[in-house]
Formats: sequence, structure tokens, C-alpha cells
Amino acid sequence: MLSPGILYTTAVLMALVATACTALCLVWSVPAWRHWLAPAGADVRRPKAGELSGWPAQIGSVLVSAGIAACALLAWYGVYSILAAV
Repeated sequence: MLSPGILYTTAVLMALVATACTALCLVWSVPAWRHWLAPAGADVRRPKAGELSGWPAQIGSVLVSAGIAACALLAWYGVYSILAAV
């Protein structure tokens, strides 16, 4: 049996991770805000040969958003499960 202090500490740490993932997912989902996460100058240069642009880049962006959202969802479920165990 784990002590409530350990469970609450774990829940708080999971909530921090869940909040960070949720914020990251929201920022990544808005194209106008995505430049904050991109390298400096990436939004003003032309793509070189071999770099993704157009619909492959959009599909990649959707996959990144889905992955971040899955991370956030899993972390929020972890918080819920830990608090339910207390």
C-alpha cells in the first residue's frame, strides 16, 4: 500500500506533464502559433529539395498533433487514476 503523500505527489507531477502536453498540443494545432516551436527562420525560407511541403507536411503536422494529444490524454487519465486510488 502506497502512502497518500506519494500518490498525491505523483498526481501533481502527472498533472504538470498533462498541462504541458495540453498546452503544447494547443500551440501546435494553431498554424499561426506553430512558428514558436519551429527553428528560427524556418517560416521565411523556401523548402530545399527533400524537405516536406504541401500535403505531406500537413499530414505530418496532424500526426504530431495526434501524438501530443495522445500524450496529454494518457497523462490526464493517469492523474484521474491516481486520484481515484487515493
